Amino acid sequence: MSNNEELGDFLHEQCKQRGLSLRRLSINSSLSAGTVHNIIKRQYQPTLYSLNRLADYLGVKREYLWQLAGLLEDMDYDGKTTFSDPQLRFHFARADKLPEAARKLVISLIEAAIIHLDKGIK
Repeated sequence: MSNNEELGDFLHEQCKQRGLSLRRLSINSSLSAGTVHNIIKRQYQPTLYSLNRLADYLGVKREYLWQLAGLLEDMDYDGKTTFSDPQLRFHFARADKLPEAARKLVISLIEAAIIHLDKGIK
């Protein structure tokens, strides 16, 4: 079973257990109904933002949904991960001191850039 299938199956099962429709899951997690539907039907590679919103609403660890979506497969992720590039360390240390709204903006910009670059590389 692929990771996207595992994620879709997990979300579908969560809806079933909680008596939620896909529409209610989307409303409660502040995502569009189309986004949730496409994630569950495996037609959409979810963003970290979408996964985080779902994890927060469902009360599961964000990393768990990241793993189900296949985002941690190629990463050696743990809480002690550091950056080898001094420029990255410098900029992320600065970003970490920003107010929450500004940090979220920085993260979404980085995520969009990585997705765009990944599409160009493949």
